[in-house]
Amino acid sequence: MAYSRLFTPRNLAFFSMFSLGGGYLTMKSRALAVKQRERGDYSVTVDRSGGGI
Repeated sequence: MAYSRLFTPRNLAFFSMFSLGGGYLTMKSRALAVKQRERGDYSVTVDRSGGGI
């Protein structure tokens, strides 16, 4: 079989850890972004406030 070298237990373990690690980092970065947005200050400077009428 041509792909037998790719599907060794060592390579599958490495790929699994890489995938799980990437998913974990993605979820943590999204959670951090949401937390910073919730904690953020929504005030703007006077020159950017849009003015009156």
